[in-house]
Amino acid sequence: MSQAAKPLSEGDIAACNVLPAFEASLRFGATEDELADRIGWRRKALLEPDARVSGASTYQHMALMYSKPRYAEFVIAAVRAYDVKSLGVVGLACKTMPNIGVAMACHARFQKLTNRTATYETGLRDDGLYIREQREDPSLGSELISDYTLLVAIRLLSLLSDAPIPVRAMYSRRARMPARERALYEETLGAAVTTGAARAELVLDPGVLALGVRKADAEMEGYFRGVLEDALPRPDEAPELLVSVQAVIRDHLQQGAPTLGQVARVMGLGERTLQRRLSEFGVGFQALLDDTRKTLAEGYLKQPALTLAEVAYLLGFVEQASFFRAFRRWYGVTPQAYRMSIAPR
Repeated sequence: MSQAAKPLSEGDIAACNVLPAFEASLRFGATEDELADRIGWRRKALLEPDARVSGASTYQHMALMYSKPRYAEFVIAAVRAYDVKSLGVVGLACKTMPNIGVAMACHARFQKLTNRTATYETGLRDDGLYIREQREDPSLGSELISDYTLLVAIRLLSLLSDAPIPVRAMYSRRARMPARERALYEETLGAAVTTGAARAELVLDPGVLALGVRKADAEMEGYFRGVLEDALPRPDEAPELLVSVQAVIRDHLQQGAPTLGQVARVMGLGERTLQRRLSEFGVGFQALLDDTRKTLAEGYLKQPALTLAEVAYLLGFVEQASFFRAFRRWYGVTPQAYRMSIAPR
């Protein structure tokens, strides 16, 4: 389910995610005292094990640096300072995956362990493989973070890959971008940057998904998958209402995707009442349905005895093609490619 609608809280982001930007700030006009006073970032605290910061503080940080004379250069320096370990254990896990498509699927599943301020949708269109961000905050700092995050994504994919990452386009939420900044971004990406988009987005060559990961390690991949699965919140830690709704959805998928009204009747609630209560947790019914199917799909694809047609049926898809489209949207790869990637090697 989307985390983007939740209010930003103190523990949204693992501190390792912001250390490159923190260090780059000190080279481009900020001081440690200024960062501590304005946004509450202190090096000693950021370096503590399991340290986390709020999503709001990252927006404030970008807005602060935007007021400095060399903002564009700061962004590029911060991006270049990123390493895969900047994503913590999720990044280390991605380094072990067999190819970029599987690494992206791993990040999509476990991203919320290190960063809960935005969600990302990946899929294929006629113009290429897209990575689209969902971030609700309309502030300048949020828009700046969106651009920064897309540049970081290309940096990390380049570090993982055993070949160059061909970028076709980048779309920014910002209405305008200074010429110097746009030129630096386009030089870094090797592609045009378009402003005024509803969502921040990257478009890549679809061949990216098949690129090998340079340090792939099947044994370590298994280890890290176990670590990450154990780190995910258990179902009984989720709000009781959401657990109950997902249980009803699971029970009815073999009769097709249930509607909000059908689930509400099973739970003894009015449709509007259930919709309102879900909105209190920052999630809509369709997002919950999608998330339930996505989670079940992973489990089903780990069972070799199930055909893809059977998996589609168990997930409540009327047509196998609809399941394929949904799975590509979730993970950027086909169900068959994903199944092959997780098969014992």
